[in-house]
Amino acid sequence: MDEYWDVYDECRNKTNKIIKRDSHEKLKDGEYHIVVTGIIQNSNKQILIARRNKNKKIYPGLWECTGGSTKIGENSIDAIIREIREEIGIKFMQNEGKLLGTIQKSNYFRDVWMFKKDISKEEIFYNDGEVIDSKWVSLDEYVALYKKGEVTPSGDFVIKMLKEKELEEER
Repeated sequence: MDEYWDVYDECRNKTNKIIKRDSHEKLKDGEYHIVVTGIIQNSNKQILIARRNKNKKIYPGLWECTGGSTKIGENSIDAIIREIREEIGIKFMQNEGKLLGTIQKSNYFRDVWMFKKDISKEEIFYNDGEVIDSKWVSLDEYVALYKKGEVTPSGDFVIKMLKEKELEEER
């Protein structure tokens, strides 16, 4: 099924333009779409990471926090809730998510969301084939995986947001 995105300007206002994902039409300078990342943290302060299918075109077999892009008419929180449910079968409600921050890049805004829940391995289902495995790791373990090149490049956003959150909690 084709996926379509709303296009936004540099101030994150909708432009009333839509674009088809992976089409020949690309976002132009000053056009953006919204990307979401969901950090799921358990009561031991570990984060749940998922391994991308080895058949994926981009970053095959690497670890990441669940994420994706918003679809037409979808807001950021609904997009990350959908992505988590599609990729690992875990359901969250809007009020369970906390926006940690937004990072603006060349053609997208990345919203990083935090969810807190203890989830057992038996509760996780790889519904859509995008994910083939998952595991709980500490932030230090995640950073080590990232440094070894085993985490997608978006892992730097996760590290930045979690370290800022730790500092905030220490105050």
